[in-house]
Amino acid sequence: MANRSPSEGDEHVTRSSPSSFSLSLSLYAVITVMWGLTLAMGWWGVHVQSSINWQAVVVLSALGVLGTNMREMEYEVGLSVSFTTVVLSAAIVLAGPAGAVLVGVISSLCDFRSFGLASWLSNAAMTGCMAGAGAATYFAVNGLDFETRKKDPDLGMPSPGEILSNVALPMVAGYVLLVWVNAVLIGLLIAATQRRNAFTEALLVIQSLGPGYVVQVLIAVLLVVLWQPVGIGPFSAALVIIPLLLTQWALTRNAAERRSQARTVETLMGALEVATPYSAGHSARVATLARRMAPLLNITGGTAEDLNFAALLHDLGLVSTSPSVPRGTPPSDVSYLAAIQEHPQASVNMLSDITFLKPTLTGILHHHERFDGLGYPAGLAGDAIPIFARVIAVADAFDSLTTNRSYRDELSGPEALKRLRRRAGTHLDPEVVEALARVLETSPWEPTRIGDAALASAMDVNDHDDPAVSDEYAGWQPESDEARA
Repeated sequence: MANRSPSEGDEHVTRSSPSSFSLSLSLYAVITVMWGLTLAMGWWGVHVQSSINWQAVVVLSALGVLGTNMREMEYEVGLSVSFTTVVLSAAIVLAGPAGAVLVGVISSLCDFRSFGLASWLSNAAMTGCMAGAGAATYFAVNGLDFETRKKDPDLGMPSPGEILSNVALPMVAGYVLLVWVNAVLIGLLIAATQRRNAFTEALLVIQSLGPGYVVQVLIAVLLVVLWQPVGIGPFSAALVIIPLLLTQWALTRNAAERRSQARTVETLMGALEVATPYSAGHSARVATLARRMAPLLNITGGTAEDLNFAALLHDLGLVSTSPSVPRGTPPSDVSYLAAIQEHPQASVNMLSDITFLKPTLTGILHHHERFDGLGYPAGLAGDAIPIFARVIAVADAFDSLTTNRSYRDELSGPEALKRLRRRAGTHLDPEVVEALARVLETSPWEPTRIGDAALASAMDVNDHDDPAVSDEYAGWQPESDEARA
């Protein structure tokens, strides 16, 4: 199961935001609604199946508490995962709908690693809602009710065929919806606290979990089969504890690897921001925009994570190739244009030996190509430009326009978007520009103000991401290899 601390913010974007009182009010409104849904689902569960298997509630709650307190706390920023979802799935069948809701609530209320009151309350309500939604799906697709079946001795235990069609497959269906409800509720919490689009955030949560997460339902099926048809009963929990711990170990190992990768990227970004103080925060803002556009462009799963890394590191080459030109140098100066065209290749050279960054390299190399073929370094056009590069190009230009420079003020988000739309089909990919427009409809973007000291360090040199510089380069277009060298 994935949980999120509602207090976690986006550390990458530090601009004006709604008042803390307004955000707190929205957060607790969402939590109240979630608790209302949890109680309603518990009430529904009692009416669907009046008897609750209290023995199963006790045993599975103990497993759920174990999973909750073993959860991986740093899977993503503010996101944690555990095998508790597997326990909830089994509880739907073994404890009944109302019992499953109880197992979910108890598992989270006994969270000894809670982030605080809001997190504690929201996670408990979330697990209750998840269990109720999973139970509704299980019974909607003719899932077998063992408690009712026990009351008719003529029916006996289900056949292998019935276990597959009326237990295993309905459990898979319930598990899938359970995971989606988890993601949607996290999305709602993020929307309430950070004014983002809930559905987009839910997609990002699903992407971070990956399809392998659903395979874990097989452990829940095994637990149910051992407990009921095989007849082992509560001791089945002891038999599946090893698979559950292996599941948690796999989640923890995956999270540790991703944290290691993130630390590597943060170290490289730190080097860039030390070398170019005026660009502090730029790459993180570009990555934020890229992540939000990704689901709208069918960039999902591990590919979305690769895009995030590409956006974070796209300007790393400026560490070694940052233009050094006199104050007042115009963007049409040949020495400036010759200098800026080198940084994408320099970025690739610096990153080429890092294995997990291999998928990012083409996006980094070509993020200054233009849709009309007049960009650099290869003069690619249209769909020949890698999709990562097209996404970064749009985010790059947008962040440049909404950030102040020594030679101009920042633009508002809507004004910057208007300018990008005028460039769609020439400088930028029209589909990506429209994806950005959809993001901005639900996640308004506040302009960024750079301080005077950081601006002074850049002198009066034009921002190389400024669309005006791209136009200057398109008009210059060095024809010889010597000019490009």
